[in-house]
Amino acid sequence: MVKKNYTSWLIMLLISAVLLSLMACGSKKGPKNAEEASAMHKDLMAQENAILSKNTQLWDKVFMAADKGMAMIEDGKNYGDFLLKTIESAKKQFTADELKLLKAEAEKIREIENELTKLEENSRSLRKKRLLRAPQASLRRGTSVQKNSRPLSEKT
Repeated sequence: MVKKNYTSWLIMLLISAVLLSLMACGSKKGPKNAEEASAMHKDLMAQENAILSKNTQLWDKVFMAADKGMAMIEDGKNYGDFLLKTIESAKKQFTADELKLLKAEAEKIREIENELTKLEENSRSLRKKRLLRAPQASLRRGTSVQKNSRPLSEKT
């Protein structure tokens, strides 16, 4: 029991450290290329999954209490906000300690989701920059970019 408690505290401490480091990195412009963006996305999703798989019985209660009539996440809404709203609506089902834990974990998920949103926006801008640079790069190499053009050997 003590080892399990120690392990869960260690996991929470590690996740907190990672979140703090991500928040510190959040002030930077973000990933410089698609590979960095992909790695960051995978890391953030792994963190979110770790949070949800840590206390599965409690999260199962939360998911069972979710309003089945509404869409799980409306367009543009943060998953952490959805979880916090669901936890609040089902707070009578939890002890004070469970409620405190769930809210703290849902807040972490909200922060992760905010980072994912920033990452997706950054990835879109990276793609746009790459597309805008592509024609310029071919012009720098001495080739022309013309619509419906064919090599000289095909023209008659």
